[in-house]
Amino acid sequence: MIRWLNRNFSSIRPDRAAAISALRHLSKGQKKNLFSEDPGTMKTAEGRWYEALIYEMMLRLAVSSDSIERVVSKGADARIRRLKVQLGQNGLFYSQSGDIKVRGNGQDLAEFDLLLVGRDHTIAFGEIVTSSANLNELEEEIAYKKKLLGYLFGQEKVPFMLISSVDLSRVSAVRRLLRDPVNTFLSTSTCEEIKTLIRPEHLTARIPRPPVNPKLVESPELPLARPFDYKSLHDTQRSRMLSGLWDRNKEGLPAGAKGDGTELVKKVLMGGLFPPAVRVLGQEVRLRVGDRVIPPGEILRLYSKVIPAVNLPDGEPLLYLKSREKRHYLKMVRAGERTFRFESNRSYQMLGFYLWLQSVQPSLGSRVTHQILTRYFR
Repeated sequence: MIRWLNRNFSSIRPDRAAAISALRHLSKGQKKNLFSEDPGTMKTAEGRWYEALIYEMMLRLAVSSDSIERVVSKGADARIRRLKVQLGQNGLFYSQSGDIKVRGNGQDLAEFDLLLVGRDHTIAFGEIVTSSANLNELEEEIAYKKKLLGYLFGQEKVPFMLISSVDLSRVSAVRRLLRDPVNTFLSTSTCEEIKTLIRPEHLTARIPRPPVNPKLVESPELPLARPFDYKSLHDTQRSRMLSGLWDRNKEGLPAGAKGDGTELVKKVLMGGLFPPAVRVLGQEVRLRVGDRVIPPGEILRLYSKVIPAVNLPDGEPLLYLKSREKRHYLKMVRAGERTFRFESNRSYQMLGFYLWLQSVQPSLGSRVTHQILTRYFR
C-alpha cells in the first residue's frame, strides 16, 4: 500500500470539488475562521480543513486502488454513535467532532488523522500537518502510535504516512523517520494555493453528503487482534513498581515483558495518600504554587487528595493535588531537587483522565510513600 501511494498519490491533485467537499467536515465557526484576519485563528481552522481535504483525496484514491481495502471514516462520515467519555472505555472511538481516538480506560491515548486498511488487512496511519513548527516530539509520538496499533491489531510493523502542505523532507526528524521503509512522506501544494479554489458562497452553502463510499469502514468495526484492557495493563505496571520498592538491587523503573502491553502505559498513578502519608510528603517534598510555597501543615487543609504519579518511559515524577475549593486537580512537576511547582490544571476539559483521578482512592501509607519518594522522586 505504501509503495502504491508513493507512485499514485500525486495523480490526485487537490481540486475545487475536493476543497469544497472538505468543508462539510467543519463547523460553521471553523468555516468562518478559514479566512480570518487573525493568523492563529485562521491557521487552526486551516489545519482542520486541510486534514479533511486529505481524507477526501484518500477516499478518491481508494476507489481506484486494489492496495487500499478500506478507509476509516471520520468527521461528517462517522455515523456510529459518539459515546460520551467514561471509565472502562477501551479501543477505537469517535470524539464528538468525529475524530478517530484510541481510548484506554476512558482516557484518550492517541488521535489518528488518517487510518487505512491495506489489501492484506494491514493497518496504516497518517499524520497530516500544515507547518514545519512543533515537530520536536514527532518521532516519539509516531513511535508510540506504532506500538499502540501494533498491539491492537497484532502487527509487527505498522506503515506510516506523513502528509503535508509544506516541504518537510529536509527536517531532521522527518529524515530519520523515512529511514524506515514502511514510512513515507507525501506532499501537496500549499494551503494558500488550494484555498484559492474556495469562493465565499461555498462557506455558507449547504454541502450535500456524497454517496456512501464502498471502501468506508467505521473505526469501532475494525476487529482487534486481542482484548484491550488498559486499566489492567496500568495496574500490572503499578504492581511491578510497588514491589520493586523494597529491592535494593534494583534501580530505576522495572522493565515490562516485551509485547505484554505494559509498554503502552504512559503514566502510572501510584495511588492516593492517607493523611499520615501526606504529612510524610510535606516533610520530604516542597510544593510551590506560583510564588507561594505551601507549608507542610497546609497541604491537607488546601487539598482533599494527593496522588503521586510517574511518567513512562522517562520516569519523570508528578503530583496531582485535588483542590478543596474548585473542581480540578493541580498538576505539579519537578522544579529541582525535592521541589515541585504548579504547571496546569486537570479538569473536565480532559474528562477521561479527570474521571480516572477521581476514581483513585487512598491506598498508600507513610512507609510506602517514603519508599516511593526515595526511589522515584529523587
